[in-house]
Amino acid sequence: MEQDRLFLFDGLSQTEKDRCWAIDSGEEAAFDKGAVIYSSEHAKRALALVLEGSIRVLHGRVVMNELHAGDVFGAAALFGKGDPYPTTVLAHTRCRVLFLPQATVSAWMAAVPRVGENYIRFLSDRIRFLNRRLATLTAGHTDGKLWRYLLTHRNENGVVQLSGGISELARALNMGRSSLYRGLDVLTADGKIQRCGKQILITLKEE
Repeated sequence: MEQDRLFLFDGLSQTEKDRCWAIDSGEEAAFDKGAVIYSSEHAKRALALVLEGSIRVLHGRVVMNELHAGDVFGAAALFGKGDPYPTTVLAHTRCRVLFLPQATVSAWMAAVPRVGENYIRFLSDRIRFLNRRLATLTAGHTDGKLWRYLLTHRNENGVVQLSGGISELARALNMGRSSLYRGLDVLTADGKIQRCGKQILITLKEE
């Protein structure tokens, strides 16, 4: 049963799954190829499970993800405040989708606490994933900003003296210490700098 693959049911016994389905089995809908399922103007306050077919998630014209049977969408917005849905969800092929409204999921959480734990775990994993993506996207900006600063503040011997240490450098660049350390590690790995205590030696000439 495709529905039992839902992440909310991870670790549940069949008895617990049956208890949830007995409360509410959701609402199933079919969509023809090309149909808009969710958009900024129209989106259900529901967790959506793909039962059959292929679905694409777009941001503008960019395909962000492709979903198949067993995948879900709408989880992050399930308990939101009604802000516009951030992406467009299209039926890439003819498909069937099971919608589980907020009230249904809430009732399941009350009946089987593990459902709530699974939902929190899912969102936590998504936050970690997005944080990794954000770090990747901003890494180049951080490295470039740091590199320009070091080139500007080096002395005639190519040395940057950090009188106040890493904390002062982070404040000067208006970035977090963790971001700064990542930037230093990247520049070191690229052979651009060498670090020795409160000194940074520029080992690569300005590009």
